[in-house]
Amino acid sequence: MDTPVQSTQHRLPYIMIIVIMVAIAIGYYLSRPATLRIDGNQLRVHTVEKNAFYEYINLDGRIEPATTYVIDSKIAGNVEQVYASSGQTVQRGDTLLRIGNADLELEVMQRESQLIEQLNAQRQTRLLLNQNDFNRREQLVEVNYQLALQTKQYNRDRGLLADGLIAMADYEPSANRYAYFQRRRELLTASLRADSTARERQLRQINSFEDRILTNLIAVRAILDRLYLRAAVDGRLSNFDVNTGQAITSGQRLGEIYGLENPNLTAEVDEYYLDKITAGQPGVIAGRNDSLKIEVTKIYPDVNGGRFRIDARFTNGAVSPGQFVKGQTLRFRLLFGEERASVLLASGPFYGDTGGHWVYRLAKDGADRIPIRLGRSNPNYYEVLEGLSPGDRVIVSTYDGFAEYDHITIN
Repeated sequence: MDTPVQSTQHRLPYIMIIVIMVAIAIGYYLSRPATLRIDGNQLRVHTVEKNAFYEYINLDGRIEPATTYVIDSKIAGNVEQVYASSGQTVQRGDTLLRIGNADLELEVMQRESQLIEQLNAQRQTRLLLNQNDFNRREQLVEVNYQLALQTKQYNRDRGLLADGLIAMADYEPSANRYAYFQRRRELLTASLRADSTARERQLRQINSFEDRILTNLIAVRAILDRLYLRAAVDGRLSNFDVNTGQAITSGQRLGEIYGLENPNLTAEVDEYYLDKITAGQPGVIAGRNDSLKIEVTKIYPDVNGGRFRIDARFTNGAVSPGQFVKGQTLRFRLLFGEERASVLLASGPFYGDTGGHWVYRLAKDGADRIPIRLGRSNPNYYEVLEGLSPGDRVIVSTYDGFAEYDHITIN
């Protein structure tokens, strides 16, 4: 069965309605005024200028110490005296607190007493060796003296015997005493030589043993130094919250010391700039006449919540320790590119209405809408590439309510 075709005459009323509505819209558009009168007090106007320009972004950085020394207790005990407080500046070697531990002190005293006894025994042995060596040398001196006397007597009696003035019986006692002292000197000399060799070897052993005892004694006495917690470095004391009488354990974290001679500046940056920031990129601390300069030292590529982290350091000399504190926030400018002279337009809400493609430039009878092209930007200015010249006055406040007009009249 054939399908009936709807007649064109049935669609004609609908076509006429659409045509009428389009005609009404066109008529309204053509009949609206081409200009609008605006109260000048509602507008913010900026004069375009030519000046030095550099691209930068403002960031809030947090001061972090370059080095931090952790304070841990070396022994267990109770806090007897606290000598410092958190936030105080300390020097290397300053005493922070004293810990009481009676068991440790008693153990150190016992070990010290044992070592002193061993040291005294070694010194007594050295004394005996030296005394024996002295006695041997004294005996040798005496024998040499007696031998000298007997040598004179022996030579005299031998001459008398040769001349027949004395009998053999009178000569023999003198010869025997002479031979006795000669032999005695030989034996004492050999004995002294052997004793001296043994004595030197024993003294070396005694000296070595005494050195070990003294080293151990110093180490034992140093154990008591653990009762005194001292600053290992110069810096500022942080998180040091201890009270007298408080019980602490060995290895317990008691605080930290940080130095701020050349601190780090840590900041979070929008991920849009992840590929635009490089190590060594310069910056300046805002509000200090650009006297404090910084440079990026490290970029952390991990993005968290749409932001990533960078570290920077001061480049024009070390910062004095008292100039900043840990955790302090500093506003700084991170610079992009080189500074150069450019035509500048102040930033403002107009950019959100036009995307930087056009602006209202003031004329004699109001303001005209003109196309422009912008380049680099910073939080204060846009770099104008085309469309504006120095001296032009431009509305930089919002264009909400009149952005569709080519010309506006300003009261």
